[in-house]
Amino acid sequence: MNLVAELATEESRSKIELAEQLRPSRRLLTLRRASRRERKAERRLIEAWRRAGQLRDSLEAADY
Repeated sequence: MNLVAELATEESRSKIELAEQLRPSRRLLTLRRASRRERKAERRLIEAWRRAGQLRDSLEAADY
C-alpha cells in the first residue's frame, strides 16, 4: 500500500512542479487538479488500510 501512496504523492508533486512553470491561470487549474488527486489517493489509502484491518480482524476471529 505504501507504494501506491508514494506513486500518488510523486505524481502529485510532478503536477505541482509543472504548474509552477505554467502561466498563472493554468498553474492554478493544475494545482487544483493535483490537490484533488492527492486527496483522492489519500482517501483510497485510508480506506484500504481500514479494509485491511477489518479483514485481519475477521481472520483472527475465525482462527479462534
